[in-house]
Amino acid sequence: MREEYIASPWSLLSGSFLISLLLCFAQIRGSRAMIILAIAAFLLLAVAACRKKAILCVLLYFLPWSPLLKLQPGGTSFFTIALIVICLYCLVIHRFEMKLYQILLPSLLVVLTMIAKVAEGNSFSKAYLLFFCMLVLFPCVTREITDTNLFFEQTVFFSAGIISAALTAQRAAGYANISRYINVASYLNITRLSGYYGDANFYCAQITACLAGIMLVLVREKRITRRFILDCFAVLLLYCGLLSASKSFIVVGATEFFLWILLLMGRRNAGSIRFRILIGILATILIVASSSAFQGLLKMVSERFSFAYDISGLTTGRTDVWKDYLREFAYNPKLLLLGEGFTNITLDSLRNKASHNTILQGIYQFGILGFPILIAWIYKSVKTITEESYYKPDMMAVLLLCAGTVFPWFGLDILFFDEFFLLPAFVTAGVMYYSEELHDESEIVLE
Repeated sequence: MREEYIASPWSLLSGSFLISLLLCFAQIRGSRAMIILAIAAFLLLAVAACRKKAILCVLLYFLPWSPLLKLQPGGTSFFTIALIVICLYCLVIHRFEMKLYQILLPSLLVVLTMIAKVAEGNSFSKAYLLFFCMLVLFPCVTREITDTNLFFEQTVFFSAGIISAALTAQRAAGYANISRYINVASYLNITRLSGYYGDANFYCAQITACLAGIMLVLVREKRITRRFILDCFAVLLLYCGLLSASKSFIVVGATEFFLWILLLMGRRNAGSIRFRILIGILATILIVASSSAFQGLLKMVSERFSFAYDISGLTTGRTDVWKDYLREFAYNPKLLLLGEGFTNITLDSLRNKASHNTILQGIYQFGILGFPILIAWIYKSVKTITEESYYKPDMMAVLLLCAGTVFPWFGLDILFFDEFFLLPAFVTAGVMYYSEELHDESEIVLE
């Protein structure tokens, strides 16, 4: 079965790269016709990827490009529309077969959020409808990631998408048309870049998730060419992450590295792999230490940490925001119980400041009645996929991938973004990939 599409991911990668360049050029020129052409090509490529069972590869590549997949700033991204189209396509090819939880759990949430909206006087929105469509339909897409052989390709696509978006945004920031999609934050001697994302921390959350995938593949991969490709991607991702001068990127990256070392030390018969990875680490340190580009970025990050005199400074005021949300929950039992009914608003007292924490956001939007239902949906979605693999998940692999993917969510509001659906799918694919390899190793030992 592997032979049917072994070459397909690489033709899809070439197509993705060319379409993203066309999209970038079209936005620079401000040509509506060219933008429509690029978006149409993306939609066609997404459908082709579905047929090749490589849809997660293409979605991960274009995730960093999603803010550009619009006809104008502020509009709905065609990336989100593509997700809905892909969900419907997968529903059809699976003959409209759905699990009970796909209907039951979203239905319960709809009832609770409608009650909350009536109680708080909030209106319905397009984002509300799209979110619940995804809750019902996205598990149809996750059935397509059960082939663990494609995790290397998924990681490469994700890396290529992040790097190409970050570097083109860095070069294109001076062009008037496309600069509307690029946020450059400058203060004192610090300039923060974040690709086409308006928030550097969302941008870095993608990078740390991808780095976790690379670390996991490096532990397993034995082919020199593939290891070299991954090493190059890791260095470039490190550079792209440092462009943001994000403190969270350093903290999450250090956590990932620590867990990666523990994972590596726990492998059986991995002496040669450990030696090769050690050489790779030393080479990366040498590149970073000798490169003026890296030294300048590290200096900016160091300056940002130097401003952190207390926990509030270290978290850039997030702990103060968290206290305000907790205080509101304590004095507003109706909000604590039902939330805002998944409405894109924030506390009035904070002047539209987000909670900067997905758990607080979940309670604020769904209440303590609804948020556990959403957690149950995530659990059932992941469990349904892993049950089909017949392999017991490796907990160190789970911790590593969650450190890169879920840990940043404690400083972000993720529920209104496509990452809420895609990154858990990426984590699940990685856990299955690594757990399968451990299963194969244990069979060899027993023989």
